[in-house]
Amino acid sequence: MSLVKSQKKVNSPVLGNLEKIVEFLSIKSREILAKEFYEELKEIRTPQGARLLATGQKHMSNKTILELAAMSKEARKRILELAKAEAEEVLSMIAAMEAEEEKRIEIMEVNEE
Repeated sequence: MSLVKSQKKVNSPVLGNLEKIVEFLSIKSREILAKEFYEELKEIRTPQGARLLATGQKHMSNKTILELAAMSKEARKRILELAKAEAEEVLSMIAAMEAEEEKRIEIMEVNEE
């Protein structure tokens, strides 16, 4: 009787982090990536599929974005730039909401006096 060993694929922390980052990319960012990396997309998808992605008729899946990142250093850099811009926008909105909440609480406290 022979033992069959299955080797579990181990993701590096960097790949795991990139997967998480890609999950949060907006449709707008996915469209930007598809337009900017159209030629590279033709290598991992059919020309017709790449065209559908570049024209916004279809949106890039997480898997496609990760494949693109695996083949292009420039794509990885751009993915991080887009994700960073989106994160900064979200943090800005959170700060504005917190400031508004602080004002509301102060007004309520003044009215209670």
